[in-house]
Amino acid sequence: MSTEGHNYKTRTSGPFPIDGSKFIVHTFMAEDYRVTYHESTTVLLNSSDMAGQGGEYVSASYNGLPYLLNGQLAFTGQEVEKPIYLDEDSVPGGAVSF
Repeated sequence: MSTEGHNYKTRTSGPFPIDGSKFIVHTFMAEDYRVTYHESTTVLLNSSDMAGQGGEYVSASYNGLPYLLNGQLAFTGQEVEKPIYLDEDSVPGGAVSF
């Protein structure tokens, strides 16, 4: 069984001083990562599925389960796809602000 979700990350500059001990951080766009969560699966991604090898995923993590699923080793885990870049105001739930 698998479910999908999204993780959002604001893209920011480094903080820089504006007045003595006050700093400001500029934001520019947001990253939308689609994440697939596996409660149990027998299929794991291959190295060729990863972004560094030409694939669409930036990370994957699995843990073995103490049972077989349809006679095969079973795993729980998550897979994260390459991000889609959005305007901050397009992030569900409203604009990103500090």
